[in-house]
Amino acid sequence: MKQILALCNSKDDIRIKVHTVIDKFAERGLRSLAVARQEVPEKTRESSGGPWEFVGLLPLFDPPRHDSVETIRRALNLGVNVKMITGDQLAIAKETGRRLGMGTNMYPSSSLLGNGKDVALSSLPFDELIERADGFARVFPG
Repeated sequence: MKQILALCNSKDDIRIKVHTVIDKFAERGLRSLAVARQEVPEKTRESSGGPWEFVGLLPLFDPPRHDSVETIRRALNLGVNVKMITGDQLAIAKETGRRLGMGTNMYPSSSLLGNGKDVALSSLPFDELIERADGFARVFPG
């Protein structure tokens, strides 16, 4: 998303509007795909073409596997403490957790490093934070 907005040299007001829409999609469990276009009048691969124009956003639904709800339900019934680790936004993680019946007490991955915006979270011991959480969002491979 950031790359597309940067490619299009989007102004701050457009960036704010785009992120507002992305957040609304995320609350419904939808990911967002940015779309941009460029005119290339010379119609050659070597042409630099005109400026990139931001076209819009496409909401995408990437549902969990069909058997995920049952698998999680069985694990919970067996006393297994199920946690979600995802690269998705926090709002998407919460909605997915709700749909899977595993809870919505999700935290951003930054809270694991003590960089959470919530002061109460950053003061919790590491193991207590993990125990309390249903999952963590915005986790990326290192």
